[in-house]
Amino acid sequence: MQILTTILQYILAIIGLSLIIIVHELGHFSMAKMGQIHVEEFFIGFGPKLFKFKDRRGTTYGISALPIGGYNKILGMDRNESIPPDMKDKSFQNKPFFKKFLVAIGGPGFNVIFAVILVGIFLSMGVLVPTTTIDFVQPESPAEISSFKIGDEVIALGDKRIESWDDFSEVTKENPGKEVTYTVIRNGEEIKLEVKLNNVEGQGYLGISPSSVEEKLGFLEIVKESVKMTWDISIGYVKVIGMLFSGKIPLSEARPVSPIGVVSIFQQYASTGMQNFIFFVAFVSILIGFSNLIPILPLDGGNIVLIIIEAIRRKPVPRKVLEIFNSIGIFILVSILIIGIVFDIIKPFNIMNM
Repeated sequence: MQILTTILQYILAIIGLSLIIIVHELGHFSMAKMGQIHVEEFFIGFGPKLFKFKDRRGTTYGISALPIGGYNKILGMDRNESIPPDMKDKSFQNKPFFKKFLVAIGGPGFNVIFAVILVGIFLSMGVLVPTTTIDFVQPESPAEISSFKIGDEVIALGDKRIESWDDFSEVTKENPGKEVTYTVIRNGEEIKLEVKLNNVEGQGYLGISPSSVEEKLGFLEIVKESVKMTWDISIGYVKVIGMLFSGKIPLSEARPVSPIGVVSIFQQYASTGMQNFIFFVAFVSILIGFSNLIPILPLDGGNIVLIIIEAIRRKPVPRKVLEIFNSIGIFILVSILIIGIVFDIIKPFNIMNM
């Protein structure tokens, strides 16, 4: 039974990763269609083609033997491609800057939109909200020394009312190393507890953890919070990339992950429940979207830089230069892939240690 469960989790993991890739390709596809650029193929999966059909505009759709991810072929994105004379007006290369830019940015953009939708689904399933009732008292902390008990409801610090865990956290951090008085409700009675807070990196610290309750959010709250959470994750990822390139984060702490490792992590999240899995798919969708904006070929970011340079020069980048930068980009990506595979074999990720 456990083996069957694990197999189903891996299938779910592959579906999750494939959805992210398909959504990414759908972004490029949609922007190309909107820009009246010819899309030759849009396939789900890779390898031998099992099923296909062509629409009246000449785009072939289908499913391949390995239903993992997908791809689409846009006319003219390969600068070495020979364009039939009657199709030049529908070629990527012959379209204005803004249409080419939208096609290049469409993949990452759809990844972010997909993440917002998934985070919304995650939130609609209910979220755990911390209360002001104590669920844990850290041994030898100011809280234990001052006789705080599990089940106490913290309602005030001095004359400041505490109505949420955020209120508690804020007013506590404002008093590093100070002697303060908390008001708690214990067994229906208000009790005053005097305590000297610890000073931890310039912030007050008591040493308690709250109990949580599940809360259902309204539709507008879900929309607002899903956008905010997606934004926060995106900004956090950009900052981490910046710290990595600036040397503030050592390379030893930023090991790459290969597709093997990604599927393994997906499976581990699938084992923790559907809600956590949905959130992780959203998280990875954001990462893949922004990772594709790194300015190296053949990533979307490299193509965006190329499009901008060509718009400024008003002529294509010389083929020789293009081949050099493409080779450099492929070398970097293949090297990262190989390093990731090695790490995933000798030291696989365990989400319990993350």
